Amino acid sequence: MMGFSVIFPIFPETLRFFLSRETDPVLQFFLSIIHLFESSSENRLFIVLFGGVVGSIYSILQFFFAPIWGRMSDRVGRKPALILTSTGNFLGYLVWFFSGSFTLFVISRLITGCMGGNISVASAAMADVTSEKDRAKGMGMIGAGIGLGFMFGPPLGGILSSYDLTAAYPGLASYGVTVFSSSALLSVLIAFFNLLLVVFVFRETFNPQTSEKRTELHPILGLRKTTVTELPLLCLIYLLFSLSFSGFEFCINFFLFDVLSFNPKEIGYTFVYLGTIIILVQGGVIRRISGKVAEKKIALFGAVSLFLGLLVLSFSKSFGLTILSLGVISLGSAFLNPGLSSLASLFSSPLEQGKNLGIMRGFGALARGISPISFALLYFSFGAFSTFTVSALLILIVIVLITGIKARNQH
Repeated sequence: MMGFSVIFPIFPETLRFFLSRETDPVLQFFLSIIHLFESSSENRLFIVLFGGVVGSIYSILQFFFAPIWGRMSDRVGRKPALILTSTGNFLGYLVWFFSGSFTLFVISRLITGCMGGNISVASAAMADVTSEKDRAKGMGMIGAGIGLGFMFGPPLGGILSSYDLTAAYPGLASYGVTVFSSSALLSVLIAFFNLLLVVFVFRETFNPQTSEKRTELHPILGLRKTTVTELPLLCLIYLLFSLSFSGFEFCINFFLFDVLSFNPKEIGYTFVYLGTIIILVQGGVIRRISGKVAEKKIALFGAVSLFLGLLVLSFSKSFGLTILSLGVISLGSAFLNPGLSSLASLFSSPLEQGKNLGIMRGFGALARGISPISFALLYFSFGAFSTFTVSALLILIVIVLITGIKARNQH
Protein backbone atom coordinates (compact mmCIF):
# COMPACT_ATOMS: atom_id res chain seq x y z
CA MET A 1 0.00 0.00 0.00
CA MET A 2 2.94 2.33 0.58
CA GLY A 3 4.29 1.79 -2.93
CA PHE A 4 0.77 2.11 -4.36
CA SER A 5 0.02 5.42 -2.61
CA VAL A 6 3.29 7.19 -3.52
CA ILE A 7 1.67 8.55 -6.69
CA PHE A 8 -1.38 10.14 -4.99
CA PRO A 9 -0.09 13.67 -4.35
CA ILE A 10 1.81 13.90 -7.64
CA PHE A 11 -0.90 12.47 -9.91
CA PRO A 12 -2.27 15.84 -11.17
CA GLU A 13 1.24 17.20 -11.69
CA THR A 14 2.28 13.99 -13.50
CA LEU A 15 -0.52 14.46 -16.02
CA ARG A 16 0.39 18.13 -16.46
CA PHE A 17 3.99 17.06 -17.07
CA PHE A 18 3.01 14.71 -19.89
CA LEU A 19 0.71 17.35 -21.36
CA SER A 20 3.54 19.89 -21.44
CA ARG A 21 6.00 17.75 -23.41
CA GLU A 22 4.30 14.78 -25.01
CA THR A 23 3.23 13.99 -28.55
CA ASP A 24 2.52 10.44 -27.48
CA PRO A 25 -0.20 8.89 -29.74
CA VAL A 26 -2.13 7.45 -26.77
CA LEU A 27 -2.15 10.85 -25.08
CA GLN A 28 -3.17 12.62 -28.28
CA PHE A 29 -6.02 10.16 -28.82
CA PHE A 30 -7.50 10.90 -25.41
CA LEU A 31 -6.93 14.63 -25.81
CA SER A 32 -8.88 14.60 -29.09
CA ILE A 33 -11.83 13.04 -27.27
CA ILE A 34 -11.64 15.44 -24.33
CA HIS A 35 -11.47 18.45 -26.64
CA LEU A 36 -14.87 17.51 -27.98
CA PHE A 37 -16.19 18.62 -24.59
CA GLU A 38 -13.62 21.24 -23.60
CA SER A 39 -12.09 23.82 -25.91
CA SER A 40 -9.88 25.40 -23.25
CA SER A 41 -6.14 24.95 -23.73
CA GLU A 42 -5.69 24.54 -19.97
CA ASN A 43 -6.89 20.93 -20.23
CA ARG A 44 -8.36 21.02 -16.72
CA LEU A 45 -11.08 18.57 -17.73
CA PHE A 46 -8.44 16.24 -19.14
CA ILE A 47 -6.45 16.27 -15.89
CA VAL A 48 -9.55 15.49 -13.80
CA LEU A 49 -11.28 13.16 -16.26
CA PHE A 50 -8.30 11.18 -17.50
CA GLY A 51 -7.02 10.93 -13.98
CA GLY A 52 -10.32 9.16 -13.35
CA VAL A 53 -9.87 6.94 -16.40
CA VAL A 54 -6.41 5.78 -15.31
CA GLY A 55 -7.68 5.14 -11.79
CA SER A 56 -10.68 3.24 -13.17
CA ILE A 57 -8.57 0.97 -15.35
CA TYR A 58 -6.36 0.14 -12.38
CA SER A 59 -9.32 -0.82 -10.20
CA ILE A 60 -11.31 -2.69 -12.85
CA LEU A 61 -8.28 -4.93 -13.31
CA GLN A 62 -8.33 -5.55 -9.56
CA PHE A 63 -12.02 -6.47 -9.84
CA PHE A 64 -11.11 -9.24 -12.26
CA PHE A 65 -7.91 -10.39 -10.58
CA ALA A 66 -8.54 -10.13 -6.80
CA PRO A 67 -10.91 -13.16 -6.82
CA ILE A 68 -8.51 -15.05 -9.11
CA TRP A 69 -5.58 -14.51 -6.75
CA GLY A 70 -7.80 -15.44 -3.81
CA ARG A 71 -8.99 -18.68 -5.44
CA MET A 72 -5.45 -19.43 -6.55
CA SER A 73 -4.26 -19.12 -2.95
CA ASP A 74 -6.99 -21.58 -1.85
CA ARG A 75 -5.59 -24.10 -4.34
CA VAL A 76 -1.81 -23.68 -4.22
CA GLY A 77 -1.27 -21.80 -0.96
CA ARG A 78 -0.94 -18.16 0.04
CA LYS A 79 2.82 -17.87 -0.46
CA PRO A 80 3.01 -18.80 -4.19
CA ALA A 81 0.18 -16.35 -4.93
CA LEU A 82 1.94 -13.59 -3.00
CA ILE A 83 5.29 -14.28 -4.69
CA LEU A 84 3.70 -14.06 -8.15
CA THR A 85 1.79 -10.85 -7.46
CA SER A 86 4.62 -9.16 -5.54
CA THR A 87 6.97 -9.85 -8.46
CA GLY A 88 4.42 -8.34 -10.82
CA ASN A 89 4.12 -5.22 -8.67
CA PHE A 90 7.90 -4.80 -8.68
CA LEU A 91 8.03 -5.04 -12.48
CA GLY A 92 5.11 -2.63 -12.85
CA TYR A 93 6.77 0.03 -10.74
CA LEU A 94 10.02 -0.53 -12.64
CA VAL A 95 8.18 0.35 -15.86
CA TRP A 96 6.89 3.51 -14.14
CA PHE A 97 10.48 4.50 -13.29
CA PHE A 98 11.37 4.45 -17.01
CA SER A 99 8.06 5.99 -18.15
CA GLY A 100 9.38 8.79 -20.31
CA SER A 101 6.29 8.34 -22.47
CA PHE A 102 2.65 8.51 -21.49
CA THR A 103 2.06 5.06 -23.00
CA LEU A 104 4.61 3.46 -20.67
CA PHE A 105 3.03 5.24 -17.73
CA VAL A 106 -0.34 3.70 -18.59
CA ILE A 107 1.25 0.26 -19.08
CA SER A 108 2.79 0.47 -15.61
CA ARG A 109 -0.65 1.16 -14.15
CA LEU A 110 -2.08 -1.82 -16.05
CA ILE A 111 0.55 -4.19 -14.61
CA THR A 112 0.22 -2.98 -11.03
CA GLY A 113 -3.57 -3.01 -11.37
CA CYS A 114 -3.54 -6.71 -12.25
CA MET A 115 -1.27 -7.54 -9.33
CA GLY A 116 -2.74 -5.16 -6.75
CA GLY A 117 -5.65 -7.46 -5.95
CA ASN A 118 -3.37 -9.55 -3.74
CA ILE A 119 -4.73 -7.86 -0.61
CA SER A 120 -7.40 -10.58 -0.74
CA VAL A 121 -4.61 -13.16 -0.33
CA ALA A 122 -3.11 -11.24 2.59
CA SER A 123 -6.56 -11.08 4.21
CA ALA A 124 -7.05 -14.82 3.71
CA ALA A 125 -3.63 -15.49 5.30
CA MET A 126 -4.66 -13.37 8.29
CA ALA A 127 -7.90 -15.38 8.55
CA ASP A 128 -5.81 -18.59 8.53
CA VAL A 129 -3.84 -17.60 11.62
CA THR A 130 -6.58 -15.96 13.73
CA SER A 131 -9.42 -17.51 15.70
CA GLU A 132 -13.01 -16.39 15.14
CA LYS A 133 -12.79 -14.34 18.34
CA ASP A 134 -9.69 -12.51 17.08
CA ARG A 135 -10.79 -12.17 13.44
CA ALA A 136 -11.67 -8.47 13.71
CA LYS A 137 -8.33 -7.91 15.47
CA GLY A 138 -6.49 -9.60 12.58
CA MET A 139 -8.38 -7.64 9.93
CA GLY A 140 -7.69 -4.50 11.94
CA MET A 141 -3.97 -5.24 11.72
CA ILE A 142 -4.31 -5.57 7.93
CA GLY A 143 -6.06 -2.20 7.99
CA ALA A 144 -3.31 -0.72 10.16
CA GLY A 145 -0.79 -1.87 7.56
CA ILE A 146 -2.85 -0.08 4.91
CA GLY A 147 -2.93 2.98 7.14
CA LEU A 148 0.85 2.92 7.53
CA GLY A 149 1.16 2.74 3.77
CA PHE A 150 -1.06 5.77 3.30
CA MET A 151 0.75 7.55 6.10
CA PHE A 152 4.23 7.26 4.58
CA GLY A 153 3.64 6.76 0.85
CA PRO A 154 1.96 10.04 -0.19
CA PRO A 155 4.20 12.45 1.77
CA LEU A 156 7.36 10.69 0.56
CA GLY A 157 6.01 10.75 -2.99
CA GLY A 158 5.34 14.47 -2.70
CA ILE A 159 8.74 15.23 -1.16
CA LEU A 160 10.68 13.16 -3.69
CA SER A 161 8.85 14.80 -6.60
CA SER A 162 10.95 17.92 -5.97
CA TYR A 163 14.15 15.93 -6.58
CA ASP A 164 14.85 15.61 -10.32
CA LEU A 165 17.17 12.68 -11.07
CA THR A 166 17.75 13.98 -14.60
CA ALA A 167 19.13 17.26 -13.21
CA ALA A 168 21.76 15.36 -11.24
CA TYR A 169 22.32 12.70 -13.91
CA PRO A 170 21.32 14.14 -17.33
CA GLY A 171 22.16 10.89 -19.14
CA LEU A 172 19.21 9.15 -17.45
CA ALA A 173 16.76 11.16 -19.57
CA SER A 174 17.62 9.06 -22.61
CA TYR A 175 16.33 5.99 -20.75
CA GLY A 176 12.95 7.56 -20.05
CA VAL A 177 13.73 8.86 -16.57
CA THR A 178 11.69 11.98 -15.72
CA VAL A 179 11.28 14.48 -12.90
CA PHE A 180 8.86 12.06 -11.20
CA SER A 181 11.08 9.01 -11.48
CA SER A 182 12.52 9.66 -8.01
CA SER A 183 9.03 9.00 -6.60
CA ALA A 184 8.72 5.93 -8.83
CA LEU A 185 12.09 4.69 -7.55
CA LEU A 186 10.69 4.67 -4.02
CA SER A 187 7.84 2.40 -5.17
CA VAL A 188 10.34 0.13 -6.93
CA LEU A 189 12.47 -0.24 -3.80
CA ILE A 190 9.45 -0.81 -1.56
CA ALA A 191 8.07 -3.47 -3.94
CA PHE A 192 11.45 -5.22 -4.07
CA PHE A 193 11.75 -5.22 -0.28
CA ASN A 194 8.20 -6.53 -0.03
CA LEU A 195 9.07 -9.35 -2.42
CA LEU A 196 12.09 -10.28 -0.29
CA LEU A 197 9.87 -10.42 2.80
CA VAL A 198 7.38 -12.70 1.06
CA VAL A 199 10.09 -15.04 -0.24
CA PHE A 200 12.34 -15.25 2.82
CA VAL A 201 10.25 -14.29 5.87
CA PHE A 202 6.60 -15.10 5.21
CA ARG A 203 5.61 -18.62 6.27
CA GLU A 204 2.86 -20.48 4.46
CA THR A 205 -0.38 -20.26 6.48
CA PHE A 206 -2.58 -22.62 4.46
CA ASN A 207 -2.25 -26.23 3.35
CA PRO A 208 -4.28 -26.65 0.15
CA GLN A 209 -6.65 -29.59 0.20
CA THR A 210 -8.51 -31.38 -2.53
CA SER A 211 -11.83 -29.63 -2.94
CA GLU A 212 -14.76 -29.84 -5.32
CA LYS A 213 -14.04 -28.92 -8.91
CA ARG A 214 -14.95 -25.39 -9.83
CA THR A 215 -16.57 -25.04 -13.22
CA GLU A 216 -17.12 -21.28 -13.36
CA LEU A 217 -14.80 -19.28 -15.59
CA HIS A 218 -14.33 -16.64 -12.89
CA PRO A 219 -14.88 -16.88 -9.11
CA ILE A 220 -17.40 -14.01 -9.13
CA LEU A 221 -19.67 -16.07 -11.39
CA GLY A 222 -19.90 -18.60 -8.58
CA LEU A 223 -21.61 -15.99 -6.39
CA ARG A 224 -24.95 -17.17 -7.82
CA LYS A 225 -24.62 -20.58 -6.17
CA THR A 226 -22.60 -19.71 -3.08
CA THR A 227 -23.44 -21.52 0.14
CA VAL A 228 -22.66 -18.35 2.11
CA THR A 229 -26.06 -16.66 1.93
CA GLU A 230 -24.74 -13.44 3.47
CA LEU A 231 -21.97 -13.01 0.88
CA PRO A 232 -24.05 -11.27 -1.84
CA LEU A 233 -25.33 -8.70 0.68
CA LEU A 234 -21.83 -8.12 2.05
CA CYS A 235 -20.55 -7.68 -1.52
CA LEU A 236 -23.25 -5.06 -2.20
CA ILE A 237 -22.40 -3.23 1.04
CA TYR A 238 -18.68 -3.31 0.23
CA LEU A 239 -19.42 -2.11 -3.32
CA LEU A 240 -21.37 0.93 -2.07
CA PHE A 241 -18.85 1.69 0.68
CA SER A 242 -15.93 1.50 -1.76
CA LEU A 243 -17.81 3.57 -4.36
CA SER A 244 -18.39 6.31 -1.81
CA PHE A 245 -15.00 6.26 -0.11
CA SER A 246 -12.87 5.93 -3.25
CA GLY A 247 -14.86 8.74 -4.89
CA PHE A 248 -14.02 10.91 -1.89
CA GLU A 249 -10.43 9.65 -1.91
CA PHE A 250 -9.93 10.49 -5.57
CA CYS A 251 -11.52 13.95 -5.43
CA ILE A 252 -10.00 15.08 -2.12
CA ASN A 253 -6.70 15.77 -3.94
CA PHE A 254 -8.45 18.18 -6.31
CA PHE A 255 -10.51 19.67 -3.45
CA LEU A 256 -7.40 20.40 -1.39
CA PHE A 257 -5.68 21.85 -4.48
CA ASP A 258 -8.63 23.98 -5.64
CA VAL A 259 -10.26 25.10 -2.38
CA LEU A 260 -7.36 25.24 0.09
CA SER A 261 -4.55 25.78 -2.49
CA PHE A 262 -2.49 22.86 -1.14
CA ASN A 263 0.68 21.88 -3.01
CA PRO A 264 1.77 18.22 -3.48
CA LYS A 265 3.74 18.21 -0.22
CA GLU A 266 0.80 19.58 1.76
CA ILE A 267 -1.53 17.05 0.17
CA GLY A 268 0.96 14.38 1.18
CA TYR A 269 0.97 15.60 4.78
CA THR A 270 -2.82 15.42 4.79
CA PHE A 271 -2.53 11.71 4.06
CA VAL A 272 -0.15 11.42 7.03
CA TYR A 273 -2.97 12.79 9.18
CA LEU A 274 -5.49 10.34 7.69
CA GLY A 275 -3.11 7.42 8.01
CA THR A 276 -2.29 8.21 11.63
CA ILE A 277 -5.95 8.01 12.61
CA ILE A 278 -6.41 4.72 10.74
CA ILE A 279 -3.34 3.22 12.43
CA LEU A 280 -4.40 4.29 15.91
CA VAL A 281 -7.92 2.95 15.44
CA GLN A 282 -7.19 -0.30 13.60
CA GLY A 283 -3.92 -1.09 15.36
CA GLY A 284 -5.19 -0.07 18.77
CA VAL A 285 -8.95 0.31 19.26
CA ILE A 286 -10.03 -2.57 17.00
CA ARG A 287 -7.50 -4.89 18.66
CA ARG A 288 -8.93 -4.11 22.07
CA ILE A 289 -12.61 -4.49 21.21
CA SER A 290 -12.16 -7.59 19.01
CA GLY A 291 -14.12 -10.46 20.54
CA LYS A 292 -15.92 -8.06 22.89
CA VAL A 293 -17.98 -6.08 20.37
CA ALA A 294 -19.87 -7.79 17.55
CA GLU A 295 -18.43 -7.29 14.06
CA LYS A 296 -21.80 -5.94 12.88
CA LYS A 297 -21.70 -3.19 15.52
CA ILE A 298 -18.13 -2.32 14.53
CA ALA A 299 -19.18 -1.96 10.89
CA LEU A 300 -22.32 0.02 11.78
CA PHE A 301 -20.41 2.50 13.95
CA GLY A 302 -17.93 2.99 11.12
CA ALA A 303 -20.68 3.62 8.57
CA VAL A 304 -22.43 6.21 10.75
CA SER A 305 -19.13 8.04 11.40
CA LEU A 306 -18.28 8.00 7.71
CA PHE A 307 -21.69 9.42 6.81
CA LEU A 308 -21.36 12.29 9.29
CA GLY A 309 -17.81 13.11 8.18
CA LEU A 310 -18.74 13.24 4.48
CA LEU A 311 -21.77 15.38 5.25
CA VAL A 312 -19.64 17.94 7.09
CA LEU A 313 -16.99 17.89 4.36
CA SER A 314 -19.57 18.73 1.70
CA PHE A 315 -20.17 22.09 3.44
CA SER A 316 -16.53 22.76 4.28
CA LYS A 317 -14.60 25.67 2.83
CA SER A 318 -12.17 26.27 5.70
CA PHE A 319 -9.02 24.50 6.83
CA GLY A 320 -10.35 23.73 10.33
CA LEU A 321 -13.66 22.22 9.24
CA THR A 322 -11.94 20.23 6.51
CA ILE A 323 -9.44 18.72 8.95
CA LEU A 324 -12.24 17.88 11.40
CA SER A 325 -14.35 16.17 8.74
CA LEU A 326 -11.37 14.25 7.35
CA GLY A 327 -10.65 12.97 10.85
CA VAL A 328 -14.21 11.66 11.26
CA ILE A 329 -14.11 10.12 7.77
CA SER A 330 -10.87 8.30 8.61
CA LEU A 331 -12.37 7.09 11.88
CA GLY A 332 -15.39 5.69 10.05
CA SER A 333 -13.33 3.93 7.39
CA ALA A 334 -11.04 2.50 10.08
CA PHE A 335 -14.02 0.77 11.73
CA LEU A 336 -16.07 -0.15 8.66
CA ASN A 337 -13.38 -1.83 6.58
CA PRO A 338 -12.20 -4.47 9.09
CA GLY A 339 -15.78 -4.94 10.27
CA LEU A 340 -16.95 -5.96 6.80
CA SER A 341 -13.86 -8.11 6.13
CA SER A 342 -14.34 -9.91 9.45
CA LEU A 343 -18.00 -10.62 8.67
CA ALA A 344 -17.14 -12.07 5.25
CA SER A 345 -14.39 -14.21 6.76
CA LEU A 346 -16.50 -15.48 9.66
CA PHE A 347 -19.36 -16.50 7.37
CA SER A 348 -16.94 -18.44 5.10
CA SER A 349 -15.48 -21.93 5.54
CA PRO A 350 -11.69 -22.31 6.01
CA LEU A 351 -11.37 -23.73 2.48
CA GLU A 352 -13.02 -20.68 0.87
CA GLN A 353 -11.41 -17.79 2.74
CA GLY A 354 -9.29 -16.70 -0.20
CA LYS A 355 -12.06 -17.00 -2.78
CA ASN A 356 -14.81 -15.31 -0.76
CA LEU A 357 -12.61 -12.49 0.53
CA GLY A 358 -11.32 -12.10 -3.02
CA ILE A 359 -14.88 -11.83 -4.35
CA MET A 360 -15.79 -9.16 -1.80
CA ARG A 361 -12.55 -7.27 -2.43
CA GLY A 362 -13.28 -7.63 -6.13
CA PHE A 363 -16.56 -5.78 -5.75
CA GLY A 364 -14.68 -3.09 -3.88
CA ALA A 365 -12.28 -2.86 -6.80
CA LEU A 366 -15.22 -2.66 -9.23
CA ALA A 367 -16.50 0.31 -7.26
CA ARG A 368 -13.04 1.91 -7.38
CA GLY A 369 -13.14 1.32 -11.14
CA ILE A 370 -16.43 3.16 -11.46
CA SER A 371 -15.87 5.94 -8.95
CA PRO A 372 -12.85 7.85 -10.34
CA ILE A 373 -14.42 8.54 -13.74
CA SER A 374 -17.94 9.15 -12.38
CA PHE A 375 -16.84 11.27 -9.42
CA ALA A 376 -14.37 13.17 -11.59
CA LEU A 377 -17.26 14.15 -13.89
CA LEU A 378 -19.40 14.97 -10.86
CA TYR A 379 -16.67 17.10 -9.30
CA PHE A 380 -15.84 18.92 -12.53
CA SER A 381 -19.49 19.57 -13.42
CA PHE A 382 -21.08 20.35 -10.05
CA GLY A 383 -18.30 20.96 -7.55
CA ALA A 384 -17.26 19.61 -4.16
CA PHE A 385 -20.63 20.00 -2.39
CA SER A 386 -22.48 17.70 -4.80
CA THR A 387 -19.58 15.23 -4.93
CA PHE A 388 -19.26 14.67 -1.19
CA THR A 389 -23.05 14.77 -0.68
CA VAL A 390 -23.43 11.86 -3.11
CA SER A 391 -20.72 10.00 -1.17
CA ALA A 392 -22.65 10.61 2.07
CA LEU A 393 -25.93 9.36 0.55
CA LEU A 394 -24.26 6.13 -0.58
CA ILE A 395 -23.06 5.52 2.98
CA LEU A 396 -26.60 6.17 4.22
CA ILE A 397 -27.72 3.19 2.09
CA VAL A 398 -24.84 1.17 3.57
CA ILE A 399 -26.13 1.93 7.08
CA VAL A 400 -29.57 0.60 6.18
CA LEU A 401 -28.15 -2.56 4.59
CA ILE A 402 -25.83 -3.34 7.53
CA THR A 403 -28.83 -3.35 9.88
CA GLY A 404 -30.24 -6.18 7.72
CA ILE A 405 -27.29 -8.53 8.35
CA LYS A 406 -28.26 -11.37 10.69
CA ALA A 407 -26.11 -12.06 13.70
CA ARG A 408 -23.91 -15.15 13.35
CA ASN A 409 -25.46 -16.86 16.35
CA GLN A 410 -28.69 -17.06 14.40
CA HIS A 411 -27.14 -19.46 11.87
